[in-house]
Amino acid sequence: MLHHPVSIHVGAHTAAPMIHPRTDPVHRLLWGRGFSYCPRLKAYVAPSELPVEQQEHLVHQAVHALTALGHPVAHFHHQQPGV
Repeated sequence: MLHHPVSIHVGAHTAAPMIHPRTDPVHRLLWGRGFSYCPRLKAYVAPSELPVEQQEHLVHQAVHALTALGHPVAHFHHQQPGV
């Protein structure tokens, strides 16, 4: 199972697979930064192939960008199982 150290939840926006990223401003912003939907966390996550530090940095950048667009955003840090 892939470990995602941090995830994004966007206010009233319901996280879902990014099928039409060009039409939804939240999806467009996240998709353009390489994010994907994680059904296990019901949230958006940075590319898992990036080192943890880069994933966290990318999430924090996206949080600031979404907040600037007027979206209430929360991000959550997740411990790796067994650590």
